[in-house]
Amino acid sequence: ANLDGTSQNIDIEFLHDLRVSVRRPRTVLRELKPVFPPSELAGFASEFRWLQRATGDARDLDVYVVEFDSLRALAPEPMRPDLEPLLAALMRRRTDAHRQMGDALSSPRAVKLLADWGSFLEELVERPEADRPAARAPIGELAGRRIAKVYAQMVKQGGAIDSSSPPEAYHDLRKKGKELRYLLELFGTPLFDRDAVAPMVKALKALQDVLGRHQDREIQIALLLGLSDEVSRADGGAAALMAMGVLVEHLRADEQAARTEFAASFDAFSAKPQRELVRETFA
Repeated sequence: ANLDGTSQNIDIEFLHDLRVSVRRPRTVLRELKPVFPPSELAGFASEFRWLQRATGDARDLDVYVVEFDSLRALAPEPMRPDLEPLLAALMRRRTDAHRQMGDALSSPRAVKLLADWGSFLEELVERPEADRPAARAPIGELAGRRIAKVYAQMVKQGGAIDSSSPPEAYHDLRKKGKELRYLLELFGTPLFDRDAVAPMVKALKALQDVLGRHQDREIQIALLLGLSDEVSRADGGAAALMAMGVLVEHLRADEQAARTEFAASFDAFSAKPQRELVRETFA
C-alpha cells in the first residue's frame, strides 16, 4: 500500500510506514518461528532484512532534511546561515539515496519477495505441520509467551546498562524494544486485557523515546563528521565547518543527557508492579 507513495516521494510518511510494515513481518518471523516451515523461514528473514536496509539511508536523510531547521537552531543565531553548505550536502545525499532505494524497490528481487510472501501466507494454513510444532497452538498462548519472554530479555539487557556502557548496548535494547512494540501492536489489545496492555505500551514508549534520542544523536554526529570533507570544499565551507563543530558539541551533550534520563525511564518500565502485571497477563 505504501510502495507507490514511497517510490514517487509524495510524502516522507509513505516511506516511514513502508519501513514499519517491513519490520512487522520481520518481528513475527523471529518471534513466532515454530509457526513457520524452517526451510523457508531463513529466506524470507534474509530478504526482508535486505529490504529494510535498502530503505534505511533514504529515511534517515528524509528526516535530516525535513527537520534541518531544528538542527540548525542548535547553533548560535549568527552561525545559522553558515550551515547552508551542510543542507546542500544533505539534499544531494538524499537525492542519491532515494534513487538507490527506488532501484531496489522496483527490482525483480523486491517484486519477487512481495509476491512470494503473499502466496506463502495464503497457502500456509494448508501446509504440513510436522516441521511447525506451534502451528496448532492458540495464538493467545503463543503470542503471550513471546511477549513475556521479550519483556524479560529487555529487563535483563537494560539492567546491565550503566553510565559506562557502549552505545551498542543502548542500540540493542532499542531494537529489542521495537520487537516488543510490534508484538503488542499485533497481538496485545485483540487478545489481552487492554488495562494491562496500555500501561505497558506507555512505559515502553517512554523508554523507546529516550533510547531513540540517544541513537539519533549518535548517528547525527557520525553523519556530520562524515560530511566534513564534502562541506569543506563548498563555498563558505570553512564557516560551515565551524558551525558543524558547534552542532556536534550540542548533539554530544544531548546524547549524554539521554543516557542520564535512561535510568528513570527504564526503572518505570521494569518496576516490580509492571513485571507482575506482565507475568499475570502474558506468561
